[in-house]
Amino acid sequence: DGPAGSGQVLTPDQMCRKVSHLLTEISSLALPSERTTEAISALVNTNSQSDVEFLRGGSAELGVVPLETINVEFDCEFVVARNIWEGRWREEVCALYTRGGHLSFYAPLTKKPSLVVSFDEIISVRECNPDTKANPLPGLHILAIDTAWRCHYFAFLEATALESFSSKLNNSLYLTKDQAQQNKAREWETFQLSLESALTGTIGPKWASVSTGRKSHQKKQRRVLNGRRLSFDLKPVSDSTGGEVTSVQSCIATYAENLLKMALAFSPDTLDATESSFIEFLDEASRLRSLPLQKIDFTSREALCIFVNLYHCLLQHSLLIAVDGLPDKRSATQFKRRSCYEIGDDVFSLSELESLVIRGKTRRSSRISLPFVAPPKKSMAYIIYALDATDYRINFVLNNGDTHYPTQVPVLTEQTMDDQIDAACQNFLLNQVEIDTQKSTVVLPKVCDVYKNDFGNGDVIVCLSQCLRYLDVGDQLSIAELLENGTVSVIFRSPSDQFHTHLTSFDSSYVFSP
Repeated sequence: DGPAGSGQVLTPDQMCRKVSHLLTEISSLALPSERTTEAISALVNTNSQSDVEFLRGGSAELGVVPLETINVEFDCEFVVARNIWEGRWREEVCALYTRGGHLSFYAPLTKKPSLVVSFDEIISVRECNPDTKANPLPGLHILAIDTAWRCHYFAFLEATALESFSSKLNNSLYLTKDQAQQNKAREWETFQLSLESALTGTIGPKWASVSTGRKSHQKKQRRVLNGRRLSFDLKPVSDSTGGEVTSVQSCIATYAENLLKMALAFSPDTLDATESSFIEFLDEASRLRSLPLQKIDFTSREALCIFVNLYHCLLQHSLLIAVDGLPDKRSATQFKRRSCYEIGDDVFSLSELESLVIRGKTRRSSRISLPFVAPPKKSMAYIIYALDATDYRINFVLNNGDTHYPTQVPVLTEQTMDDQIDAACQNFLLNQVEIDTQKSTVVLPKVCDVYKNDFGNGDVIVCLSQCLRYLDVGDQLSIAELLENGTVSVIFRSPSDQFHTHLTSFDSSYVFSP
């Protein structure tokens, strides 16, 4: 099924992945042995005591003693299987506090809730009916509670229990409707706590923490920005099950283009986390989890378009929500290493996408310094996804997000990729190259220093010559004269410590004019 995940899944889920992969391999054998078939059947058909008791009883049976008393006159409780993240569910007690205006979920043998969902956060309550193949819990009945940042999924043993819970919750929401509308007038900052828990998890992380500094103890949880909905609750990126690789890849490329276009339509000045257009974007980004990485030809031009578009989409998404505020020189490393998308069965941060996927086979940087960010050493496994692209122009197309770069980014398509890259290079270099004829000095962008080995083995004159074609005629003649006289001195801009608030779409009418 393609390369194994490079992101470090924590131990319990790693073991589940291995067992699942093993069972898949065995079941796919044309003629599995009789003993193997009997062993798998015995494993599947045998009910343990835990299976018999699953989703039965109440708080007493699960050993839950809530600190907040459940008033039987107004409140009620249900035993549910709550989704923690893709592939993991946990049996919990769900307490509906009508007067308190919230739902609280308690893990077995606990007093404090592992999750609290306020009524004013809830956008809708709906029953999920996934088909048999996509259903993560066959035989159970799944309900979704939609909030702006995350859809919470709960499974019930009986359909009647789901209907009873749904009815009582909707009645409670109706009774508190006026109060909820007043609460929704809150400022953007009030979403931050909910957002942080939605991105990193409510009971702990799925993925191992990443290094955010030079010291070994400086580690933080990854922030997964595309976890609002689960895969079974969305249409897959590609519905193809066995077609040509190129056709599936084309579907992926089109999806990545459209996703980036959606992202670039937003700006922080007008962004409302509860607006349907932004929620639609979050749901579209969630579909990345169903993207079949094994169907991508990582040596193709189309793969470059896919991953550059996804990188810019993740960068825009990260800037828009800016959980800790806009990044600066001090927080850029954390911003680039923690902002992630789950793609397929793996997870990719901004730094991993840029350095190990898109730049995977380019020359190694001479010295990465802020605001450019290298991935952690433990992320080197991502090199299995490295693209074949080694074109020096990638240095001018990949937007770092800082203010030395333009806000505009292109939406790359395979058919027009070369022209788009040339236009983006010119748009970047026209504002970054400065010439002082009196001092015989040319100032180049910082990226030419950090990744100078991509330009003629680090020769600054070769780098200057390759930038020359993207400048206007006057600047070309001035630099050509300095080069001819052999007196030119090349220096690099000082790094920027400020970032853009958001990105915008590159004007498609802009055409490169050499």
